Amino acid sequence: MFTYLKMKKNEWKVKAMFYGTIATLIDNQNEILAVLQKLYLALKDVSADELQKEFINKLAEIIHEEGKDKNK
Repeated sequence: MFTYLKMKKNEWKVKAMFYGTIATLIDNQNEILAVLQKLYLALKDVSADELQKEFINKLAEIIHEEGKDKNK
C-alpha cells in the first residue's frame, strides 16, 4: 500500500510538470508563431540543398535578436 501511494505521488508530480509545460507553451503561442513567421519569411526563397544550413543560421539569428531585445 505504501509503495502504491509513493507511485501515485510521483505520477501526480509528472502530470503537474507535463501540464505546466503545456500551459507555458499555450501562453507563449504568439511568441512561437512570430518566430516561425520570421523564419518562414527568411527561408522561403532558399533551395532545398541549402535549406538545412540556412535554417540553422536564420534560427540562430532570430533567437539572438530576440535575446538582445529582451535584455534591453
